[in-house]
Order: sequence, then C-alpha cells, then structure tokens
Amino acid sequence: MQSEKPVKIRYPEIDFFRGTALIMMLVSNFVTDLQYFFSYSDFESFWYWFARITAGMFIFISGLSLWISHFRRSGINRYFRRFAKLFGLGMAITLVTEIFLPEGTIYFGILHFLGVASLLGIPFLRLGAVNLFLSLLFFAGAFFVNNLHSGSLLLLPVGITPDVFFTFDYFPLFPWFGVFLLGISAGTIFYPEGRKKLNFEFPRNRGMSFVEFLGKNTLKIYLAHQPVFVLTLLAVSGGRLEGIVLPW
Repeated sequence: MQSEKPVKIRYPEIDFFRGTALIMMLVSNFVTDLQYFFSYSDFESFWYWFARITAGMFIFISGLSLWISHFRRSGINRYFRRFAKLFGLGMAITLVTEIFLPEGTIYFGILHFLGVASLLGIPFLRLGAVNLFLSLLFFAGAFFVNNLHSGSLLLLPVGITPDVFFTFDYFPLFPWFGVFLLGISAGTIFYPEGRKKLNFEFPRNRGMSFVEFLGKNTLKIYLAHQPVFVLTLLAVSGGRLEGIVLPW
C-alpha cells in the first residue's frame, strides 16, 4: 500500500510577506544597478538600509518557512536537495558574475547563504524559542569577525574578508544567520507544530492576490530579474554600461 503524499498547506500571509520582500528586492537591485552602471548616488543611506531591511525580510521568512516545512515531511534528504538547489544556483551566479562582472563577483550571496542556512538550521529546529537568544550571538559575532581579514576567500561564509574586497551580494553567517534564527523563533510562537496559532483570516483582494502570486514564485523571479534589468539598461544606454565585460 502506497503512503499518502503530505498535503502542502500554504499560508497566504507568508506568501504575501515574501511577495512584498520580492517587490522591495526588485526596487533595491534596480537602484543598485543604477548606482554601479550610471553612478547614481542620491539617498545613499536610505537605499543602503532599504537593501538590508529587504534582505532581512527574505532571510527571516526563510527561517520561518524552514520551521513550518519540517513538520510537513519526514526525512533528511529534502534538506540536502534544497541545499544543492540553492547553493548550486548560487555557484551558477558566481560563474556568471565572474565572467561578466569580475570586479564584483558574487562568492557568497543570498542563494549561497540560504542553501547553507537550510542545512545549518536543522539542529536549531529542536531548540525552539531558545533561538531568539542564540540569534544575539550571531549579531554580536559580526562585530568581531568584521575586524578580521584573511587572504583566503574560504572564510567568506563566516564574514572574514580580504583587506580589499568588493562584491555585489554578500551575506555571511555573522550576522545573517541570526536573522534566520529569528524566523525559526517566530515559527515556534506563531506556528507551533507548523500550524497557525492565531485564528484570523488574511484579507484578500486582487492586489494582495498578485503579491501572493509573486511570493509563490520568488526564486524564478529572482533568477530572471537581473538579466532583464541589465538588458533593459543596455538597450536604454545604447549598449554602454560601465563595468560590464562582454565576451564578444
């Protein structure tokens, strides 16, 4: 007798939150492209914090999603498949940026981080709300590793960089895994055993449904958005973008 497949339950508020973060990411990354390719420099402090808040939302919701999903299915293989998918896509981005944007090659960006976090987070799932306090260790640790430097790129995942280092996308474990743990902590409080604790109906309308749709297709849109942005800027600029290296 075949075992029944687990029912995949989606919570609209989570998809909406993720979709909102995706829209913010699209805005943030387009501004980053303008800064790099066209030397746009207005409101730098605002856009710096806008980008960090946006990234924090993505990472937080990923930790929350890991908490919920581990109640849905059993087996360790799914975690390794998720790691292989996200980290593999991250390495593909490393290769592409090394070819086309060598000055800012992405060695450990958001996809690399999320792939590693999806494995590293497994033992923390048992700790529940304790992760709220453990997250502080990763935030505090960032102040320590930020003052350390190494000639090797192998220490980039923990936040130790070469003396001179520039990349377009960098999310080391210190402090960002702390944000991931906050997401797990929120899951233990609001989604105990993977089920919504608060009894409320998420409001629905066309606009919210569209944002939810984006939230359900985040990875696909994330992978497609930068080629679209760059091609658009190439067309607008007549094929002249500073910093980009074309192989032809």
